Amino acid sequence: MRCLNQWRHLKALKRGGRGHDPSGAVGTSNGELAVLCPSCPYPGINLPENWALAPRDKQYLYMGLICMDANFRLKNHLVSNLSNDPGLWNGMAYMTPRSPYEAYVLSQADAEDISTCVGFQALAKATTQNTRGLRYTGICGAICGRSEMILPNAMANLQKGERYANMDYVFASAIRSTGLLLVAISYDIDLQPRAGLNLRPLIPKFHEPAHLEKLHEQYSFNLAEGVGLSDGECPERVWSAHNALAGSTRTMGPGTRNDILDDHFGHWNWLKYSSMGKALLRRYQAAVSDRNTQEEAHRGFSASLPRNVVKEWTALCTAWDADGFPKSVTNPFKVVDTAISEDDVQEQLGRDEAAVMRTKGRTPLHKMSATSFLTMGLELEESQRRMKVLAVEHAKIPKSLQTSALRDQRKILKDKIQNWEAVRTVYAPGLLQIQTDLGQNPTAIWNSNPNPEDVDLCLPSSIAPNVRRAACIEGLPEMELQLRTAQCSSSLEGLCQALRVKTRMVYFKNKNVRGQREGTRSRAIIDRVHDRAIRFVRKYRAARLAKLNLEGPGEWERTYRELHNDDIRGFASAKKKSKPPRRGIWEDGDAPTDPDPADTSSDDDVESDPDLNDGTEAGPQVKKKRKAGTGETRKEISWIWQTAPLSLDDGEDDDILRAEWARSRARVRRATEEVALVQEEMRRVGEFLNWRAVWWESRAALHSKAGLELTEGLKAYAAKQAELQKTLSTVFKVIWKTPLSDVEELLQQMDSSAGSANNASHSPESDDDDGDNSDDDDNSDDDMSGHISA
Repeated sequence: MRCLNQWRHLKALKRGGRGHDPSGAVGTSNGELAVLCPSCPYPGINLPENWALAPRDKQYLYMGLICMDANFRLKNHLVSNLSNDPGLWNGMAYMTPRSPYEAYVLSQADAEDISTCVGFQALAKATTQNTRGLRYTGICGAICGRSEMILPNAMANLQKGERYANMDYVFASAIRSTGLLLVAISYDIDLQPRAGLNLRPLIPKFHEPAHLEKLHEQYSFNLAEGVGLSDGECPERVWSAHNALAGSTRTMGPGTRNDILDDHFGHWNWLKYSSMGKALLRRYQAAVSDRNTQEEAHRGFSASLPRNVVKEWTALCTAWDADGFPKSVTNPFKVVDTAISEDDVQEQLGRDEAAVMRTKGRTPLHKMSATSFLTMGLELEESQRRMKVLAVEHAKIPKSLQTSALRDQRKILKDKIQNWEAVRTVYAPGLLQIQTDLGQNPTAIWNSNPNPEDVDLCLPSSIAPNVRRAACIEGLPEMELQLRTAQCSSSLEGLCQALRVKTRMVYFKNKNVRGQREGTRSRAIIDRVHDRAIRFVRKYRAARLAKLNLEGPGEWERTYRELHNDDIRGFASAKKKSKPPRRGIWEDGDAPTDPDPADTSSDDDVESDPDLNDGTEAGPQVKKKRKAGTGETRKEISWIWQTAPLSLDDGEDDDILRAEWARSRARVRRATEEVALVQEEMRRVGEFLNWRAVWWESRAALHSKAGLELTEGLKAYAAKQAELQKTLSTVFKVIWKTPLSDVEELLQQMDSSAGSANNASHSPESDDDDGDNSDDDDNSDDDMSGHISA
């Protein structure tokens, strides 16, 4: 093992060019052996000379994006010690230098981690996690948000959970030598402001729904300026590739463990480094396609609105984008929610449940409360509905092209349901006996229903009323009733919002879009909104049926009515009048009472009104009476618009449309930014590879006191590495020919604009002083040199 560790270390020193330096391994600087990200912006290496003078709308091209996270799988037991196993790398690559890092963390041992945003488990673990027998509870790190490469000296051990002290040190270590004017930081917990730093805090897309909604539009990757289509979840992908090391490194000594992690991190970076050409090309092709689609959709959305309204909303969005952090201007993405919220009901039920426990002196039946149990049941019910839709779509795919995705998702859903059923025995203790009395074998349910989406969850609403009280604990049906009422309200609100958006899109398509290609693209966008409306319809119907089973008929049915397909239409659409069958075709009494449920076709090529008909229901035919027309004066507003909390008042209507339009605009801007960012990254990668080749050539004669044989070997190895960098640069530029030609035009435009700005406001001497970064350039070999694997 020791020989293997020494071999790894010597290989890293060789690839980092330390054999060419007279100071050898002793003179290695912190992070010098790391493989640098070639697409990151480095002043003096791969940035234009006038990058700091770029106009505001182009500054994002030279912004750094750093994503941070922690991994609690890579633990380390109290085995050996630093005296017996100090390690060889100690800060030379990706792990932070041990002494200064541990000294800083120790100085912050009494600091309290307070988050005003969210109570993630990670923060709770920081003060409650059991660390007995562990030297480290995991690792934390900072990763490039664009290339997913690990930054130098940006990995550190966690002594006790994910504390701000650890993360602050890692972040400071990652940006210590960037020299950039703006850095965006993505972290799933820390949204605390940093005084004196020009930072843009963001929340990873997957973690964003877990945060509080208050003012969180300013932290969203979807709405933040300059981040393109980045998602901030790259640390999770890095951890997934390195979690396999947990078993072997858990019982290693501290030094050997750090060396092993450094070596594997270097391999990860080299894989990303060498495959940068194909990766950026794929991202560019996808970004161009997405940009074109989003531009067309937004152009149609804007054309269907009054020009003065679009101008006003554009001004709001522009002011929001220009405002710094934290933002204080009007939020164009925010819609005031006046409906009863499912989250509010869940929170109230939780408080009521806790109050009853305190009043009656009861102890909780299970660590999962009754409210959480019901909430999880409703989530599983929603997952079953989505799985059924996915199964139908999967069946349409030829068997030769089908994958195991559906099978894997069914297995995940099955495991979740079975875990939930184990808790159901606590809150529905009489259910097992009732099923036995009815001749149902609970253990054979899964055998008779191989697909988890077909399994009855046996919530209180699905249990017969005469045995419901005997099956469930006291108060459980009433709790589900409140949750179902909230589901009805939120489903109608979501349905109305989806129909508003679809109304605008359909009217624009009928008015402006012609031709098969353009019509197909517009239809695809409308279908996405249509599918979202269908999900709300299915959710409402399931919630209303459950509410009817729990509460029975009553006055509430005037508010939450039975939802027919002809009720589901835009607020400006007339109720459809079905034509009776022609006289003389059917014998008396033989005419069908219902139309064909599957017949949803139209008689002409014009897009139908934005109603919903997914083939699941068909309403009865209505005979057209005298003067019962379908014109503008005969329009009948569907009851869903009279029940939903969003009224037909113009102000509230504009509020929703403004938010939808602003998000559509943001999608266009993110897609456009992604194209420009990928083009700029291609240019930077080429510049970095050329710089790296020159760097290796300069190392050839650096060791002047070496013998003849050693000198020839050093020159040969340096020439080999320089040729490798040149080859990568040549190959990448060949496959990037079209994107790079576009970015050259942009740089020429920037040069001309920067030159005019310099002549107007600066002298050449002041430009040299402002733009010169000689300290960074002189130290570039130590701070940003990186290494290449043969």
